[in-house]
Amino acid sequence: MTAETGRPISLRIRLGAGWYAIALDRVHRVVGYAALAGVAEEYFLGWLTLHGEQVPVFDLTRMVCEEPTPEQFGSRILVVDAGREAATRYVGLLAAGVTDTVATGEAEPLPLELYLPMIYTMIPPVPMIA
Repeated sequence: MTAETGRPISLRIRLGAGWYAIALDRVHRVVGYAALAGVAEEYFLGWLTLHGEQVPVFDLTRMVCEEPTPEQFGSRILVVDAGREAATRYVGLLAAGVTDTVATGEAEPLPLELYLPMIYTMIPPVPMIA
């Protein structure tokens, strides 16, 4: 919540040419653009090791806009809680323009509930940590 308004805040992200928002309470961590392990395919980019846990990372921009997330300042991996249906506890979503927050309602909300079930079906088997 923002101190000034008491309204919930969202993380603003850029998908293609538009700005969208993800409620901050849906985001577990924001991680810098990182080297990932594993073999990328289609929307799956690879595995991120976060505090000893393997997190599958997907290109959110590619899923929503059919274009890859640009490698630029502000491109970040949003680690969100995965649902009970997922094979992992967290899912990483790569997006651009992750540089600030806005009051909820100031940007188009991104309906994660439409994308996460599809992502759950694309999570490869969790790799063993050496």
